[in-house]
Amino acid sequence: MKGLYYFLFSVIVIGSLLVYFKIQRDLKLENPNLTDLATEPDLLMNTADKNFQDNKSIRAINFLEDAIKMMKLLEKDGDSISIEAIEVAIYDLQVVENHIKAEDISEELMYEAFADAMNSLAFASLRISEVFIREGKEEEARVTINHAMDHLQNSIYFARGEQKESEIKIAGHLQRVIENHLESDISEIDFVMAEIDSLVKAHVIQ
Repeated sequence: MKGLYYFLFSVIVIGSLLVYFKIQRDLKLENPNLTDLATEPDLLMNTADKNFQDNKSIRAINFLEDAIKMMKLLEKDGDSISIEAIEVAIYDLQVVENHIKAEDISEELMYEAFADAMNSLAFASLRISEVFIREGKEEEARVTINHAMDHLQNSIYFARGEQKESEIKIAGHLQRVIENHLESDISEIDFVMAEIDSLVKAHVIQ
């Protein structure tokens, strides 16, 4: 009899855990830009890069495809402007993917696309933070602004040459916005977004 009780207890505990994790997953998917999913494309592209450097092209492509899927999930939170920015980045990443498959990819092309993908995500995060600021949701705005900074830091990692210098300048500008507690000053955030937008448009892959 005790064995039956233990079995039923285990079923109840496991069932409760499954329900809990499903609820947590649904909450993440409802607004992924407020969770750790926001920086998932960064990790996936970083892993794709490492596999590419290890001459593991198939694995690199798989991680790149996962990054694109995650970016499509994140863009659901955005408005028409941020969605357009992410779509441009997705197109560039698909170009890179095709070049890797054809074995004629250059590192310069790949890193340029990766850096611009990070910029596009940063741009989208800041657009979302603006909405939160207007709604008086300071904590949510802080989270999305910090995600934007994470994306910009990763764009610096991927960028090369003059693009890296521009990335450092933009990240420094946003860092000053954060340190000076100007999250509520939308004009400052708008200025950073304009810098990012200009940089991305200068490196769109034809």
